[in-house]
Amino acid sequence: MNKTAVKIFALFSVTAGVIATILMIMNFFGIAIIGSDVSDRSGSPRSLLENISGSLAEGEQTVSLPKGYWCMLIDSSGNVIWEQDMPDDVPDTYTINDVARMTRWFLNDYPVYTRTEDYGLLVLAKPKNAVGKYEMEYSMGWFDSLPQRILYILLLNLTLAAILACVFGTSLYRRIRELTRGISDLRAEKPVKLRERGIFKEICRNINNTSAAIGRKNEVLDARESARQNWIAGISHDIRTPLSVISGYAETLAGSEELSADNKRKAETIVSNSMKIKKLIEDLNLISSMEYDMQPSKRQPVKLCPLLRRVAAEVLNNGLPDGFSIKLDLEAEGAEITGDEGLLERAVFNLINNAVLHNKNGCTIEIKEYTKNGSAIIEISDNGHGVPDEVLKNIDKIPKTTHGLGLPMAYRIISVHGGTFEAVNDRGFRAVITLHTE
Repeated sequence: MNKTAVKIFALFSVTAGVIATILMIMNFFGIAIIGSDVSDRSGSPRSLLENISGSLAEGEQTVSLPKGYWCMLIDSSGNVIWEQDMPDDVPDTYTINDVARMTRWFLNDYPVYTRTEDYGLLVLAKPKNAVGKYEMEYSMGWFDSLPQRILYILLLNLTLAAILACVFGTSLYRRIRELTRGISDLRAEKPVKLRERGIFKEICRNINNTSAAIGRKNEVLDARESARQNWIAGISHDIRTPLSVISGYAETLAGSEELSADNKRKAETIVSNSMKIKKLIEDLNLISSMEYDMQPSKRQPVKLCPLLRRVAAEVLNNGLPDGFSIKLDLEAEGAEITGDEGLLERAVFNLINNAVLHNKNGCTIEIKEYTKNGSAIIEISDNGHGVPDEVLKNIDKIPKTTHGLGLPMAYRIISVHGGTFEAVNDRGFRAVITLHTE
């Protein structure tokens, strides 16, 4: 399961739950505000009745009332003994039943409020249709269980929020998972075709367009690379044929008794340079195949000691310049690895040839071979001038010219065989190759 999509889904669910809780709390307070009546700012009926009662007790016959209000005082016999602003449609006498209805509800559609005094019943009335009066009664058990019911409502809201978040979040999670998978495939330059719909329609379209653009670019690059490899292969073949003729005739001339010693040396020089050109062609083909870390194509068991002796003998037989010598110190005769014998020979040859090219005044080239911790170690060193630091720094990069190919090619060959390649300047140059043995 995609971790990013899971995190987004979890964040979405938690956020939905928090939002639902906040909305529920806000709705609770909203209902409370809606339930409260703040439209009458002239004072509550209770406070007005209290003020009227105080004024009458002090002997005042006129009291201050809000506009449209009126009041009266009824004695124990049901007669009105005092009034102020009382309308004409209100009676002057009342029975006990009239008083019972009036004190609870309305009097001739006037909302009324009462206050009992020792001297009678004080009645305050508001204008018609000023307020609505409804009977609402709750048992004490209702009030006792109110906190518990509020908690149940809260839990129900949270549960519903979680369910809704899961229902709507599942679809979102699937789309996000599809997006993240598409982005991962896009990074790996795999073909991507996402469904272009929903809230991610524009993003999916951009990803699809980018994938198509990368595909077109790769097709062009593949075609260009194929053309390049075919061109290299064709040039190599075209050069190899006349080069074989040149080197063949040169070898014949070098071995002829009819030529003078000077002409024989010239023929030998032709043979030597023909071999160098042949090596360059082979290096060019190797670079073409190894630029993308191509794995060895001819894997087989390879004994290292015979391979090292064979390469050293080839170098000596091709005419090692004066001032150069090769020493072999091979300890592990049975060391064997699995690899491409031709490529490994080329790596060793390049290291020896590198010592010859960089030390014009000659040097001693020493080749050691031994085993350590289940691996075969090959050390090729010389006591010459060493290698420029810039070459060692970029030993893992194939140069764009034929100059300086030896070390990078040796490094690449050992790397594709799963080995390690260490190169340092240590009183000359030293390369340490580690290969896993069988």
